[in-house]
Amino acid sequence: MLGLFALAACDKTDRSYSLLGAAQTFQQNPSTVEQNKVDILWVVDNSGSMKPFQQNLANNFNSFITNFVSKNFDFHLAVTTSDSYLAGAFWNNNPNYSHFRDGIGTTHTGYPIIDSATPNLQSVFVTNALQGDQGSGDERAFSSFRAALQDPSNSAFHRAGAFLAIIILSDEDDFSDPKRPEYSWFLRNGVPDHDYADPNLETTDSYIQFLDQFTGTTDPALRHYNVSAVAVLDSVCQASHVAQSATTIIGQRYVDLANKTNGVTADICSATYADALNKIQQNIIELSTQFQLDRQPNPASIQVMVNNVVVPNSPTNGWTYVASANSVLFHGTAVPSQGASITVTFDPLAPTN
Repeated sequence: MLGLFALAACDKTDRSYSLLGAAQTFQQNPSTVEQNKVDILWVVDNSGSMKPFQQNLANNFNSFITNFVSKNFDFHLAVTTSDSYLAGAFWNNNPNYSHFRDGIGTTHTGYPIIDSATPNLQSVFVTNALQGDQGSGDERAFSSFRAALQDPSNSAFHRAGAFLAIIILSDEDDFSDPKRPEYSWFLRNGVPDHDYADPNLETTDSYIQFLDQFTGTTDPALRHYNVSAVAVLDSVCQASHVAQSATTIIGQRYVDLANKTNGVTADICSATYADALNKIQQNIIELSTQFQLDRQPNPASIQVMVNNVVVPNSPTNGWTYVASANSVLFHGTAVPSQGASITVTFDPLAPTN
């Protein structure tokens, strides 16, 4: 169920104006991100040296999922790996690589797509996410999430109108190149991995274009998705990890894509991911519950109520107005629960009768 959202607008005279009629409620139109409906795809690096990082994610997953459950979000969770691109015909031509993962070896949950009704969902996610370290060392997280999202067997994951959140966990960077063989640095005359000058390296902007199209995003200020990354962010982390993985590298492209899509970046070398996962979930919740207004308001006149209770204008536990998207964004404890009645009143800048 979508949250109910009422909009009313009036000027300072006796004349009144309304976007939908005074005290009228409506369900958001299809061009707007649906409230409390989120599809979250984890891209887990399954190359050598990644086991401790996967375990850190598993140990702190509760910091991520709690608010989605307590606020009755309609969510999907799925896991893919940084070598899912190998499903493509140019590489292994094996669709099993891009199927969502529900475990490894002889341990499988039977739930490649997790939702709020999944029994023991936290333990199920942990089994799905612990993908081990026997995957390809030629990590390509971007082309891997594309392969997973385009795999017909995964079609039930992303729902029309749902906010899509992609979260990458990796100790290297993305080097997605549709013409470079796997492990091409071992091949004679091959283009080496970790080559930012590779002429066939797919740009981060090309993945923004893909995600825009995949999610039906038409307004860059109000994207229906974002990408976050837990990655190597600086030389300090890189130096501390190089003994375990000589090829570890700062995730420049992960940071670039996250910054361009309002995502979050976090340090993979952190002793605990509790704070990072909390920030990522809060970011997803805020973006997925924003409401776009149908008319430009006078920002100083905006008043917001949830279930007939006034919500303060606050970036901590309240709401803020995002002018670039002409939307109201909720924060902290003010994020509405599923089915909440939300009313926004304001003076329009250009009212019409």
